[in-house]
Amino acid sequence: MRVQVSIETDDSGTTLFDLYRWFRQDGELRRHAEVQLLSPRQTGGFMGAVEVIELVVGQGIAVANLAMAYATWRQGRATAGAITITVGEVSVTVKDGSEESIRRIMELLQTEND
Repeated sequence: MRVQVSIETDDSGTTLFDLYRWFRQDGELRRHAEVQLLSPRQTGGFMGAVEVIELVVGQGIAVANLAMAYATWRQGRATAGAITITVGEVSVTVKDGSEESIRRIMELLQTEND
């Protein structure tokens, strides 16, 4: 399953790159998912669009690892913009690391992984 992560209000791309580095450094997530940073051209974006993090998730365990990696990253970055996670044609946007946000991410990933 291909999962794309973008940040709506990140004009400079620094927050997205920080999240990308966080995902790459998370040993549990990397064990079960391939993480890469895509340019706007690779995602069909247009001039001025920020990059997108793409994760290729192969196992159900990676779903939980992705949600937990996001939650841990978000704890130290409460002011970061809204994060949009897209699988296929379905997206969910979360603005914090609350239990509700993590539940919404898990539901999206589990539904699309079935």
